[in-house]
Formats: sequence, C-alpha cells, structure tokens
Amino acid sequence: MKENKGRIFGYDALKALAAFFVVLYHVGMVDMGYREGEYYYPTLVQVLWLFCACGVPLFFMVNGALTVHRNYNLKKSAKKAGRLVLAGAFWGIVVMCIYAASNHDMSSFCVGRLTYYWFLFSLALMYVVNYVINRLPLWCRYVIIALLLIFPFVTNLVWDVILLVTPSINLPKWGHAGAFTLYGLVYLYVGDYLSRRPINKWLTFVVAVVGLLLLSMEATAVANYKHAQFEGGNYCFPTIGALLLSLAVFSRLKDWDIKESLFKRFVVFLGNNALGIYIFHLILMIVVGFLRPQLSAINLHPITAVAVTLVLTVLSAMISEGLRRSPLSFSLKL
Repeated sequence: MKENKGRIFGYDALKALAAFFVVLYHVGMVDMGYREGEYYYPTLVQVLWLFCACGVPLFFMVNGALTVHRNYNLKKSAKKAGRLVLAGAFWGIVVMCIYAASNHDMSSFCVGRLTYYWFLFSLALMYVVNYVINRLPLWCRYVIIALLLIFPFVTNLVWDVILLVTPSINLPKWGHAGAFTLYGLVYLYVGDYLSRRPINKWLTFVVAVVGLLLLSMEATAVANYKHAQFEGGNYCFPTIGALLLSLAVFSRLKDWDIKESLFKRFVVFLGNNALGIYIFHLILMIVVGFLRPQLSAINLHPITAVAVTLVLTVLSAMISEGLRRSPLSFSLKL
C-alpha cells in the first residue's frame, strides 16, 4: 500500500468509515431487540446500528467537498455521470449473471437487479443536477435546498412524530419518501459548505447526540407502526436525524490527520477503494448466500457481525485494488 501524495487523509477516513457502515448495514442479521406483540424500545445495539444511516450520506458529502467547488463544465459533468451510469449497469449485469448461473433461470435478468447499485445512478444524477444548478443564480441553489429540506427531510420527521404518538394510525404512503434520491443534493452541498468551515468540537458533539436521539425515536415509531424490526440504513437517509449525525461525523473527521504509519496507509487504502468496496461486498454477499444459504437465517452476535463486516470490507478493497491494476480498470475509473 503506497502512500498517495496530495490526498486528504480526513476524506479517506470518511470514505473508509462510510464504506464500513454500508457493509455493516447490508450484513445485518443482528437481533435488534424487536419482539412481536410487544411495544418496541431501541436496544443499545439498535442505537449503535443507527450509525449505519451515515453511510451513503457521508459518501455524498465527501463527493460534494471534492467536486462542487470545481464547477465542472458540461462535458466533464456528462463524462463523470456517464461513467457512473455505465459502472452501475455493468456491475448490475454481473449480479444478474451470478443469479442466472446459480438459479439456472434467465428471468434473473431484469431491470430491478440494477437497483443493487442505485447509489451510482443517484450520484450520476447529482452531477447532472449540480451542473444545471451552478448555471442558475446562487439564490436558486438555496431555494432548492430549502425545498428538499422540507420534502423529504422535515415531512419525514413529522410523519415519524405522528407514528410515535399514534402507532395504530393509518397514514398515506408519502412517509419516508426519498424525493427520487434528490435528497442527496442536500448532503452534496452540506459537504461542500463544511469542507471550508470549521465547527466547534462541542457543537458537533451536541449535534451528533440530537441526531442519534432523533434516529432512535424513528426506530421506535416505525417498528411499532410496521410491526417489524427496524434496521436503519436506507430508510434513514432522507431524515433530519441522519443529516445531523452525518454532519457531526463529517465535521469531526474532515480535518483529521495522523503521522505516517501502517494504520494510516490502511485507511488510505480503504478510502482509495471505497467505490470498489461498495460494488464488491454486494457480490461477495450474494455468492456466500448461494453457497451457504443457511447463513442468511442466522441472527449474528453484534461483534460477529462487525468482524464479518471488516472481512468483507478488506476483501472487497483487495479485489478493487487488483482490478484497478488490471485491463478491466475502466470499470472502476470514475
């Protein structure tokens, strides 16, 4: 693992942490304490697992910090977006082939499988929309962000508060809408804004606590409304709690740096291969699921789940690094 000159260690640490959270959420299979027929209160494991809600938001924020201020022209924006779309489609087809080969069923080839890599398509959309917004007056950006903060962020919070008070109520489907993943623009611009502005350490601590409390409230409300274990993750991204918690984590790590060491090189290695971790851990989990289907039914001990996550994260990074050095490196050069 060679040191990468000119890299910002704090951003590598954030990408490595985000990748870990994404893998941890997908590993799941941990008993969060939900019991059918009982009113659910989050356990300590559930509360800690809610940090997984920072995974994708942190990816968006780091991308915002690295790209928004560059004000890419149309050609550059289209090229970056196109590569993301092609990468998502390519690896989605790989997933389809794995399913088809394992099930001996050509019906595995369906558009729905492409959603495995929805993040790549969402990020591509962010680049295109950001290009358009940067051609508008500055006040337009603030209006768009304000509208996105209202819907879906604030409306989701209102929805959860109503559920917390009246879990038996029958609410419309608008709850926890993601606004077609355009909510990612909020994280993109927040990351850009925070990248140039320090925030008081104690303020970030308070923001993190408030964010975690809101997410815990959400876990309580949704679990008792849906009568099912609440995992966090995807469901949390467009929420005020996830926004506050992600803001705090980003602010604390963005300027972090340490002296040269094996640990620093390891973090840079993971950060440099964060996209590969996102892509390959899903494929590894699918393959393992076919080879050992009984594993998907096991409620892992939280420590075991963390250990499995670390193994999957490192293996995925190693596959990514090997691919980046091969003729197929085009599939990861984004």
